Parts: sequence; C-alpha cells; structure tokens
Amino acid sequence: MIDINVAFFYQLINFAVLLVALNYILFKPMRAIMREREQGISGAFSDSKTAQDRAQALLEQYNVSLAEAKQKAAAAYNTLYQQGLDAQRDMIAAERAKAGELLDKARKEIAEAAAAARGDLRKEADKLSQDISTKLLGRAV
Repeated sequence: MIDINVAFFYQLINFAVLLVALNYILFKPMRAIMREREQGISGAFSDSKTAQDRAQALLEQYNVSLAEAKQKAAAAYNTLYQQGLDAQRDMIAAERAKAGELLDKARKEIAEAAAAARGDLRKEADKLSQDISTKLLGRAV
C-alpha cells in the first residue's frame, strides 16, 4: 500500500512552488503572447474585411462606370451611324439630281441634234429630189 510520510508533503510543496513559479515565468507570458497574437489576427482579419469591402465597392463602381461608358459609346456609335446614313442619303439624292440634270441635258442635246439632222435631211432630200428630177426630166424643175 502507499505510505504517506514527510517526503510526500515535500514533494507536494515542491510541486505547488513549481506551479506558482511556472505560472509567473511561463504561463502568464504565454497567455499574453497568445492574446496579442489573437488580437493581431483579429485586427488583420478586420483590416482584410475592410479592404475586401472597399475593393468590392470599387469593383461595383468600376462596373457601373463601365456600363455607363458602354451606353455612351453605343449612343455615340448610333448617332454617328445615323449621321452617316443621313449623309449617304443626301449624297445619293444629290448625285441622282445631278444625274437627272445630265440626263435631261443629254436628251435636250440629242433632241436638238435630231431636229438639226431632220432639217439638214429635209434640205438634202429637197435638193436630192430636184437633182433626181433634173436628171430624169433633163431640165430644171
């Protein structure tokens, strides 16, 4: 069986003194270091969370700005495209008018040339008929 003698009490007192000494030398500083580490980690975590929230806000702002820029670009493109179509229509209309004028001028010139040719042909026909009559009849008509 176990004998309880004076050595047991000395060991018990030594153990208690060692526990108190270790508490002041080792455990309290360890707990303080662990507490500081935990505070540092929680501070870093909160800083990280703040930075992440700020980055998310910047990303949302960027996306909004990008969407606005895309809308402005599309509006500008549509405006320029419409202006191009209008300019194209105006050019085509001007060229059609110019072509119509040239066509009318050409028709007028052709009509004048045809009238002049008819006049010349009539004169020639009259002269030719007189020449034929003179040759056939042998006298001037």
